[in-house]
Amino acid sequence: MAVELPARAVKTLLRPGWFRSYGLLAAVALLFTGFLVLSFYKLRQQHEVELQDVGMNFWLVSQADYELQRLRHALDGYALGHPDYDREALMQRFDIFWSRLPLLLEGTDSALIQESGAAVVTRLIDALEGIEPDLQALTPHDAAGHRRLAAEFDRMLEPLHRLVVDVESLGGIRTQEQRLRRRQLDFEHAGYLLGILASGGLLIGLLVRESRRTRALLVEATAARARIEHLAHHDPLTDLPNRLLFADRLDQALRRADRAGEFVALHCLDVDHFKAVNDCYGHVVGDRLLIAVAERIATCLRQSDTLARLGGDEFAIIQGGLREPGAALQLAERVLAAFGEAISLDALRISTALSIGVSLYPTHATTPAALQSFADDALYRAKSNGRSCFCLWTPDGMVGASQVPAG
Repeated sequence: MAVELPARAVKTLLRPGWFRSYGLLAAVALLFTGFLVLSFYKLRQQHEVELQDVGMNFWLVSQADYELQRLRHALDGYALGHPDYDREALMQRFDIFWSRLPLLLEGTDSALIQESGAAVVTRLIDALEGIEPDLQALTPHDAAGHRRLAAEFDRMLEPLHRLVVDVESLGGIRTQEQRLRRRQLDFEHAGYLLGILASGGLLIGLLVRESRRTRALLVEATAARARIEHLAHHDPLTDLPNRLLFADRLDQALRRADRAGEFVALHCLDVDHFKAVNDCYGHVVGDRLLIAVAERIATCLRQSDTLARLGGDEFAIIQGGLREPGAALQLAERVLAAFGEAISLDALRISTALSIGVSLYPTHATTPAALQSFADDALYRAKSNGRSCFCLWTPDGMVGASQVPAG
């Protein structure tokens, strides 16, 4: 009897009628289930590759953007005669930025950049070749040369930032693509319900697991896109708007002022003797001090004002919606007064003061670049007047100043 049962089972499986009834159905169900598993696996791989590609390409182009901002800061420091920036330091920053550009056109790691911005990078390289002689010839306190070179570098910022956005959009997941993929997943889910009948509990568990991993990757891709967008517009240390977002906010403020017939004040701020803090306590304490300075400045502002970090110890305030220019001076006085008390960092108490340069739109300038240039000039005069004070730029070149003693 024990020998007869297996024999009967084999005979049953080999019967033509059974195979025609169930064998083909079982084969189709297994093939269909295998196709679903493979499709989920490929979809997951595709998202992983997208995330890796956008991360590497974004890092390359954002590094180039960061080095351009550092070069712009070095140019300002050298032109204003800052002791930390000599010609060698300026040309070193220029060479570092230049060396970043060829990396955007070479190798498989920059494929998205090559696809979306090869012409942009080539134009930047050509522009640098034309700028280098003027940069070599620049001398400290050459205001005309400084403005000309600063305008050239500022013009480079816009296409480089556009390239950051283009690379992110090529590597990220667009809204239309999300809908199509979601629809595809719905069809696949309906299909694998049929596969459940043939494949059993083991295949059910595998398909559900792969489905959840795919959805998790979609959520991760969306979050990565949001993180990249935030990093492109904010300073990583203080989380304040960076130079790119600052330029956009300033342009919007001037447009609103034109429509409403109001004034806009631009305050350029610099932490006095910040280098001494770094030299004495180290860069970790210096970074914590910058965060504390940003927080203290923010307490003096309205919700509609914009506080940005332009780099290093440089900050800027866009104060819009002013009915009369005197409000700009009142804000500068409040900010100076806010630093009458030392900043506490654990066991350290560091006395900190600011120098502030202020320019007004449209009283002093009618373009963002000119407004910022005048505010920088006023900041330079404030530092020349002994620091811990603010200066208001005036059309005749003279600058009014007010000083608040540091605590």
